[in-house]
Amino acid sequence: MGDLSEAVAALERLAESVRQLIDVTVTVAAPPATLAAATESVERVVAELRRFVPSPPPPRYQRPAPNTDPNDCFPYDLVIGRRSPLAPPIHFTWEAPKAIGRVRFGTPYEGPPGCVHGAALAGAFDQVFNVANVMQGVAGPTAKLEVLYRRPTPLFEELRFEGWHERVAGRRIHAVGRLFAGDRVTAEAKGLFVHLPPEDVLHMLAKR
Repeated sequence: MGDLSEAVAALERLAESVRQLIDVTVTVAAPPATLAAATESVERVVAELRRFVPSPPPPRYQRPAPNTDPNDCFPYDLVIGRRSPLAPPIHFTWEAPKAIGRVRFGTPYEGPPGCVHGAALAGAFDQVFNVANVMQGVAGPTAKLEVLYRRPTPLFEELRFEGWHERVAGRRIHAVGRLFAGDRVTAEAKGLFVHLPPEDVLHMLAKR
């Protein structure tokens, strides 16, 4: 158990370092020689780590269970994953009946000047609803997602996502949510999800 905990901590630290590298990459104004040297260093690190990637890679998805910490359900997720350098990551809590996500988006997520890209917000809403579904035992893929952008959402400020079930009809899950910057609602969303076991989703993918 100790080795597993150390490995998880090391992966999360690596992901955070790569996040910082991404942030620096989109803001740096160094001279070409410095950029070239940095690139060579990064390429060496990538080559070293690639030696330890098994074939096929290990699974990155675990069957989520109700009443668990939502941040532990999706360690490599694009939005919430603490082991994914692509994730901000958003920190989630379950405050029944709502999933609450808190985050500060930095420069890599910029759309309009000084504002969060709408695609990043849509992805965040999708995962807010997903967490609400998981915590209530009705997880499944997204069938439809609609986002209403009410006003620009600022970078570098603490944001709060809220998502909850509006109704559940058979396998169809209807969810709604809001995004706050301070006390201002900057976006609203609604989603339709289909309650399916992960095995059914994989079977559908294999039949393409």
